[in-house]
Amino acid sequence: MLLYLPLPAMDTRQREPWFYSALLWAGLFVLWMVVFQNKTLSFSRTAGIQFCYLVFIAANFYFHTWFTIPRFLDQRRYFIFAASGLLFVVVTSWLRSEVAWFINTRFYDVPAKDMDVIALYWSSLLNISVWTLVLVAGKIFTDKIKHEQYTGALEKEKIINELNFLRAQHNPHFLFNSLNSIYFQIDKTNPKAREMLLLLSEMLRYQLYDCSAEKIAIDKEIAYLKNYIELQKVRLNENYKIDFHAGNAVGNFRIAPLLIMPLIENAFKYVSHFTDKSNEISVNLGMKDGLFTCDISNTTEATTGQPTTTAGGIGLKNLQRRLELLYPGRHGLAINKHDGCYTVKLTLQADEN
Repeated sequence: MLLYLPLPAMDTRQREPWFYSALLWAGLFVLWMVVFQNKTLSFSRTAGIQFCYLVFIAANFYFHTWFTIPRFLDQRRYFIFAASGLLFVVVTSWLRSEVAWFINTRFYDVPAKDMDVIALYWSSLLNISVWTLVLVAGKIFTDKIKHEQYTGALEKEKIINELNFLRAQHNPHFLFNSLNSIYFQIDKTNPKAREMLLLLSEMLRYQLYDCSAEKIAIDKEIAYLKNYIELQKVRLNENYKIDFHAGNAVGNFRIAPLLIMPLIENAFKYVSHFTDKSNEISVNLGMKDGLFTCDISNTTEATTGQPTTTAGGIGLKNLQRRLELLYPGRHGLAINKHDGCYTVKLTLQADEN
């Protein structure tokens, strides 16, 4: 079982599915054939002319969509955007006129002396410029609408999360005072219980106060994860081996809170319970070239189920949704289950402090 959400480039613009692109160009080709077909030209010659236009207009469209818009227009480098677009139109118009001259003289027996190359070039320049402008403007407009819809969904999600957080934050001072009272009621000869209560108190404090921020320092998240693991170790015996590694290589950056927690919770929930051999959970956090990685694995039994992001596993579903909203185009999530082991790899483009 393998699910992989790839880590694309930093540009978050999504390319249209090939089907819709093909439909667009086919529709334009048919439209031009209907509008420009006349009795003086054969059907095949009209088709050749319009297809030639189609190729060079599409080249300009994708040049802007994939290159100049994300690299120049989105970066507010307007002069370079306009200059590069104009230069590309000029070059492709010249190429189109040369191709049209070659096709007409070679395949339709039009004498070269009857071909006005200058007029052919200006006609190509006009048509390619107008249609490129219309199509690119339409693309920018639709991208803007999609971005506004995405931003609206993100704002709505933030509001819902804030409301849920406020509901969960019911009288936290009473809660901490109660924990403090329980702590002093525990006999000093039972240091393990006192330690567990302190860990629980720190975890609750992190959830109630630190997690209200959109991004928190990675070292706070790591401290929270360590507290959770220490609490889990108490209920496990010597047959369980828990490894947690997060050294200096993790770096210094900010991360959305509680992203890693669902993965560790699932590792403890679905770890094997062998009595004749070791049951293992491994958590490794690292950083390389600005890419934060979290590798988690746990041993499993043949009869032990495991959540996925496609069925069940509400925690993982929520995690995937948060990643889509908070790290669009900047995250990867690979989940793999094979004989005796369940592994998860989370990758994030790190936000520096």
